[in-house]
Amino acid sequence: MKRLNVNIIVALILTLILAMIVVYSREFEGLLYRYFSTKNTTGSRTPLLVYFGQHIWMVLVSSVIAVGIGLGLGIFATTKTGEDFRDPLLKVVNLGQAFPSPALLALVVPILGYGHEGALIALVVYALMPIVYNVVVGIEEVAEDVVDAAIGMGMTPFQLYRKIKIPLAMNVILGGIRTALVINISAATLAAAVGAGGLGVLVVNGVRTFDMVLILQGAIPVTIMAVIVELLLKEVQARLSF
Repeated sequence: MKRLNVNIIVALILTLILAMIVVYSREFEGLLYRYFSTKNTTGSRTPLLVYFGQHIWMVLVSSVIAVGIGLGLGIFATTKTGEDFRDPLLKVVNLGQAFPSPALLALVVPILGYGHEGALIALVVYALMPIVYNVVVGIEEVAEDVVDAAIGMGMTPFQLYRKIKIPLAMNVILGGIRTALVINISAATLAAAVGAGGLGVLVVNGVRTFDMVLILQGAIPVTIMAVIVELLLKEVQARLSF
């Protein structure tokens, strides 16, 4: 229990730090300039809050879509109807994960152009693998004795999934969702390369101008967000584990 409480406390502290960085972005920028030498002293013209909002929006939208599609595909692959598609499906989503995210973004640009649409599709594809894989593995690891007992009680396939398989697999499923969210938070920084905005704009501009401060302004909030999500979902996963 102490370990779980520590996760929450650390997440709250990091959330407070992140909020202060976003709200007092100019002070944060000045602090960085004080300790890191750079040729540029003007900083970012756009407030950090704008980039932060764009980043959160992309992560939330892509994650919700990825979770919805991933749950649907994973559950389908474990049914009698979908068992023939299980292996090909896992290979396809594994390919999406193995494909470099910058290359994936570059592929969607000629089709959808620059902007949020291409970035969202790339993020969804990139986040699908851990969700689909964990849904399939979690459901398949449910003890056969439990499933047989539920069938013996007269449960329909829908009731079997809703009351037995999904609840018992929830710990593993949440592990996949946690991984996907952390991946999305980090990968969303690359969306700046296709004109989708986000904290990656600061990182890209910093690399172009050799400005360490701009890089840190984008990288530090992304890192803190990823750690917060990891800790909170790890806590939820632990509380729901059987």
